[in-house]
Amino acid sequence: MAQFDSQWMNAWQDDVNEDSTLPMIGRYFTTDFLLGFGDKEYRVSVREGRIERITDNLSIETPWTFALRAPVESWERFTQKVPPPMYNDIWAMAHPLHGRLQMDGNVKIMWQNIRALTWMLARMREVPDHAVVEERATRV
Repeated sequence: MAQFDSQWMNAWQDDVNEDSTLPMIGRYFTTDFLLGFGDKEYRVSVREGRIERITDNLSIETPWTFALRAPVESWERFTQKVPPPMYNDIWAMAHPLHGRLQMDGNVKIMWQNIRALTWMLARMREVPDHAVVEERATRV
């Protein structure tokens, strides 16, 4: 199970930045957005479809454009290789009948870059087991 700690986030960043599709579909995707896993939040800085930086040193003065927040249990289901129904994408998680994902902020930027964002989030399913992730250096 993903633990969504800084090592896991670094592994996700590496996976996103190694993807050959994102530079093409995300070339106009430049923003800072917030990802919330329960009480733990990270600011993800994206430049031209690549994750430039992830930080967990947040304050009320930390700027971000939009936020995606969900309970850890929901992200764990979302990141499964084959997620269960209602956890297969962020729209299912945010559906009013389900309501497990909250979207805040300037969602126009999110909509303008939805293809790159959903592709990027789907890469979370490729992050290796925690034992492998622990071997990587911590950057967050």
